[in-house]
Amino acid sequence: MRLNNCLFILFGLFSTVGYAQDIAIDSHKEELQSSMISYIETLNDRLAAELDSIREYVDPSIANDDEDVQIFKRLKSIIKTIPLAYNSQVREYIDKYTSSNYRPYMRSLLSLSRHYFAIYEQVFEGAGIPEEVKYLSLVESSLNPHLVSRSGAVGPWQFMYATARMYDLDMNSYVDERKDVYASSYAVTRYLTEAYDQFNDWLLAIASYNCGRGCVQRAIQRSGLSSPSFWELSPYLPQETRNYVPKYIAMTYVMEMADFYAIYPVETDLDLEHEVLMVDRVVDLNHIAQAIDIPIERLKKYNPAYKHTIVNGTAEKPKRLLLPLTDHVNDSLLYVALHNGNSAEVDVIARETTKQYRVSRHETIYDVAKKFGVSVQNLRAWNGLTAKSTVSGKTLLVDQPISERLASNISKVASNNGSSSQIAYYTVRRGDSLDRIAKKYRGVSVSKLKADNNLKSNLIKPGMRLKITKQ
Repeated sequence: MRLNNCLFILFGLFSTVGYAQDIAIDSHKEELQSSMISYIETLNDRLAAELDSIREYVDPSIANDDEDVQIFKRLKSIIKTIPLAYNSQVREYIDKYTSSNYRPYMRSLLSLSRHYFAIYEQVFEGAGIPEEVKYLSLVESSLNPHLVSRSGAVGPWQFMYATARMYDLDMNSYVDERKDVYASSYAVTRYLTEAYDQFNDWLLAIASYNCGRGCVQRAIQRSGLSSPSFWELSPYLPQETRNYVPKYIAMTYVMEMADFYAIYPVETDLDLEHEVLMVDRVVDLNHIAQAIDIPIERLKKYNPAYKHTIVNGTAEKPKRLLLPLTDHVNDSLLYVALHNGNSAEVDVIARETTKQYRVSRHETIYDVAKKFGVSVQNLRAWNGLTAKSTVSGKTLLVDQPISERLASNISKVASNNGSSSQIAYYTVRRGDSLDRIAKKYRGVSVSKLKADNNLKSNLIKPGMRLKITKQ
């Protein structure tokens, strides 16, 4: 009986202690929640006060409603190197870019940016240019390398002919390097570095990219101000330039906040990863396209600078070739194509290294796929077919074997031709994991991926761009 009483007392004691602990935990949660709410309210009040100050001293047109406070908060959270001010001009462009009418356009920009931004970031990092300069290209050209402005500016960075010459971009009957993503990006880094050195202000450097450094310098002289900011100098600049910087800030904000505004990318012809080769001879892009098994039109999208299907490289002036990485590379054809093989050689190798099959009258593409143990998707890719194409009576490629010996030769050719450093950039897609990505590249491990990209965990999400350092 005494034992039962003791057990009852102990059980009651433990229950009381547990109950007290629960009360303490609940009390701590309430205090933490209350502190967080208080902090958020204080932060919102501070942001609202900043907006009040902007409205009073800078821009009386700003509304300063709750939406302004939230946009202002998000804008401040994405600032890196370049100051991103907020005012009614910026808000007007934000509303425009996030409107339903602009949604298809913004989705297109976000999709194309996966290809272009990886290149920009690589170039800018090496030159010490702020990464967020990449959004300037969207304002300039909407990432259309073939865009020609009314004043004759060309390419993703919209270089005028004279300016392009100043920055060593090659323009002749074969090539226009204003359309070369790498070459024009290197030229941009030189221009903006010089502009920042002159004005010591990134927004003024960006403004000068629109109207010229001389224009900005003359505006400073007219203003009588010493070391003015862009906003102080804005009244003295051309109207187009006054709008240019707010457009850039709004575009930066919306692209950084694409997920928040439910702006998602779609597939494009530029979604393949690529290698960069420096070609020191004349190469036919038709042969390259045949070797890597993509349409010539798609290969030219990776290499928009070439006016024809010829890469006119020389030992003195090698030319850059972006080589998309596909799953169906015919290494024999690629080896010959990169070594300036003629059409006869290419045709012979094509016959020797591919299997062909003439489809009978009653067969479908599904019958052919089953007969040769390949996928319907591969058959369509190898033969340039769409889902609506008929195959009856056609001769189809049904196999494209890979030569390990020639694959090794291709690696040597790429190295000897001055291939870019073994650094690639990969955009994370749905279903990807670090382990799966690492297996795609020789000499890459999960730990190396994490180290190269400063990742603290294995968590990745679609849209992230990872640097791949290959052995």
